[in-house]
Amino acid sequence: MRRISKPVEAPPAIRDYLAAQATVGHGMDYPTFASTGAPGGGSRGGQLCRELVAEQYGLCAYTGAGIDERLGIASTPHPSLRFGAHNEHLKSQSMCKGEMTAAGRTYGEDVGEDMDHRNIVAALLVSGMGKRVRRDLLFGASHREDGPVPIVPTHADCDDRFAFDPGGGIAPATPGDQAAVDTIAVLNLGHETLTSWRAQAIAAFIEGIENRTDAERIVAMTTNPNNGRLPEYCFAIRQVLQGLLDSTP
Repeated sequence: MRRISKPVEAPPAIRDYLAAQATVGHGMDYPTFASTGAPGGGSRGGQLCRELVAEQYGLCAYTGAGIDERLGIASTPHPSLRFGAHNEHLKSQSMCKGEMTAAGRTYGEDVGEDMDHRNIVAALLVSGMGKRVRRDLLFGASHREDGPVPIVPTHADCDDRFAFDPGGGIAPATPGDQAAVDTIAVLNLGHETLTSWRAQAIAAFIEGIENRTDAERIVAMTTNPNNGRLPEYCFAIRQVLQGLLDSTP
């Protein structure tokens, strides 16, 4: 999981919408926002998704999969699955609404955390082309559904809580870290498809490394965006390579 540092100011989709709705006094909830038309066509929800994908350098907040134009090349042993990008609430919309109601605030008239950009990220969405998909085939936001996620990408230490191996496997970085165990389970981050994607990405970057300079160059590539993009699973690639560097004199 790669840490996401949220900017102080909300993306234009949210900022402009809330500014316009402030004079109306309603429609301040996420469902209304997401379905409202955006300038230039499409919906405000779609506009926000594009803005968040760019903010995240093209990567899913939970899995590290590419959710920009790279979505079209994602492959899986299950041909009925389809992949897209969507706006994911770190604290679920239902929890945001419940907390507002409990606090005596009016959902839709008051601005809650469901419209707080710090609570919204872009994430991979796994679906079955309109057909119901067994939950064990899902991963990331789709597997999570509405449950809480103990470790989220906006946590300062999220990068350090998980360990990856060259085969794409994932485990808590610290044995006994129950929050990491639960996060892996809630998001199904050990799913065979996701594991194979990580393994392929790691192998592609490790192949051809001949010396320490090569490894250091690739570590830099997984850290510094190029043309607004980072490599898929950059955090897993970097961790495996850093391990090789640390073990090399």
